[in-house]
Amino acid sequence: MKQLLETIVRGIVNNPNEVSVEERESVDFPGLTILEITVSDSDKGILIGRKGRTINAIRDLMTISAIRNDKKIKVLVKDDRDAPPVAVSKEPESKTTEDSEPNYNIIDENTSNTDGQGTEDILRDEF
Repeated sequence: MKQLLETIVRGIVNNPNEVSVEERESVDFPGLTILEITVSDSDKGILIGRKGRTINAIRDLMTISAIRNDKKIKVLVKDDRDAPPVAVSKEPESKTTEDSEPNYNIIDENTSNTDGQGTEDILRDEF
């Protein structure tokens, strides 16, 4: 499986010598093999393709091969960029249902529809 994936990826990228595929077994899902593709930064766009079409086609081919060999696989593209920090909000301790008020803040007040009406105008028209 690893060799097949390497051959496919090397055939479509500009820097085939920088292609590597790491194969490992999933810790969380027994029987699942994870194939992680590493390519040069300049080749990531080529590998992924417009709207992910290229990588999805590769995943389809690999899935067909895996099914024929009675295996389960997951194909991933390694991203070497540092992940942006995730903002963690500290929520206050949850209150009991009697003490808590419902939260209706589900509409962004700054949004407007195509007519230029604000959200409050739309809601006013509805009620």
